[in-house]
Amino acid sequence: MDTIDSEAIEAPVPGRRAAVFTLGAWCLAPLLRAGPLHAQAYPNGPIRLLHGYNPGSGPDILARNIAAPMAAQLGASIVVENRPGAGERLVAAQVARAPADGQTLYLMTGGQTVVSATDRSLQYDLLRDFSYIGMVSVYPFAFLVSAASPYRTLADLLGAARARPDKVTYSSVGVGTTLHMAVELLGSMSGVRMHHVPYKGTEAYNDLIGGLLDMSVGTLAGAQGLLRDGRLRALCVTSPERWPGYDQVPSVAETVPGYEVVTWAALTAPAGLAAPLRARLSAVLRDTLAMADVRAKVEASGSLVRATSPEEMQARSAADIAKWRRVAEAARIELK
Repeated sequence: MDTIDSEAIEAPVPGRRAAVFTLGAWCLAPLLRAGPLHAQAYPNGPIRLLHGYNPGSGPDILARNIAAPMAAQLGASIVVENRPGAGERLVAAQVARAPADGQTLYLMTGGQTVVSATDRSLQYDLLRDFSYIGMVSVYPFAFLVSAASPYRTLADLLGAARARPDKVTYSSVGVGTTLHMAVELLGSMSGVRMHHVPYKGTEAYNDLIGGLLDMSVGTLAGAQGLLRDGRLRALCVTSPERWPGYDQVPSVAETVPGYEVVTWAALTAPAGLAAPLRARLSAVLRDTLAMADVRAKVEASGSLVRATSPEEMQARSAADIAKWRRVAEAARIELK
């Protein structure tokens, strides 16, 4: 980025994919924002920024877009680590157990509110075990089909599902995830039943292109390359209106009035983060999201920047847990 004297490199960390974003000279740290804390007290070495998705996914792209400018302001290195699996349960449990020293950060997505609403066996509490730093962005999902699919519109897909209940297949990244629940909500509002096939990450797209699946639910960022290459086609987006940058793609609500699923990504840390440190990280995040090049990159990936206070972000998380609990109860979905 043109405002940062840094570069991204792949770190040789066994067993995981990571990227390191470095400012360079630690001696610049006292000149950067210190807030109530002395600049040399934090960071104390590289900062880890974890998320629960595969390389190239929407959250992964977003994490890497904010890591470098945040590193520049903090005078540290930020290592982005992919920890996919179990609908973010694995990474969330790991972060919840980490020291609350600001050295471990977590790009949480709204999918965690679905998990919290449907899984009573969680080893963490979303509102008790995390310190919310602020929202990063909001984004919808897309219902995707192969370019060769006979379904040209969402109405075509729903018609096929009505004619053949439980025969039309769709994939998500796992049972009880937001992607899964987005289709459950569609089914409850349109009176159709489709057959859910959970996959890991974006691996389902190969089967979708190959004709083994009828539809997949994913992020615009994660499917962007395949959409651009013409191998996938977006039937619709889950926002209540057409999404900026994808004006040619209808919203689900144009076929099923009242339908809306817009999720978010937020920066969090383990619970117990000191108030001055949380305030400093929140200010750095806000400054990062205000950068024109960062906003452009976020929006190019299908998200819209939304900066909030820590308190506003925690309130949004609580409201979404309540919303998805209602949807889960209506669909009779609960993971014991």
